[in-house]
Amino acid sequence: MRRFLVLLICIAGLTVAASPVAANSSPTTGTRISLFAAPATFTADTPFYIEHGSACEASVGDTASDCMIADTHFDLYLDGALQPSKVDVENSPTGWVKLHLTNYPAGLTAGRHTFVGVWVQRGSVALTMSARINFK
Repeated sequence: MRRFLVLLICIAGLTVAASPVAANSSPTTGTRISLFAAPATFTADTPFYIEHGSACEASVGDTASDCMIADTHFDLYLDGALQPSKVDVENSPTGWVKLHLTNYPAGLTAGRHTFVGVWVQRGSVALTMSARINFK
């Protein structure tokens, strides 16, 4: 579990630094907002997306099933409501990344909105993070 959490945080830092326009052919809309470095304000009615997930690394003994099972996922809540997401899997020779993409093509209305991300590994909550953003 500790190994997974360290990998999760490393991947989160990497995705903050280098966010792809589209990962694994899953198109995104607008600017990426990361819960690890969420802005205090964002322009209302402007497209954006949130994409987070988990990573498994073969060199430390992880298998594809460690990431790909249904009990390992990322859930995103907006103002208390679970948001729909699309699973976006990236495979490489060194491991696997399972991301959950939520697009907001029309953005959000003006006002304060709260996002809560819940990372779950094998059915147990590994990490919860929230961000409150003022859309102006």
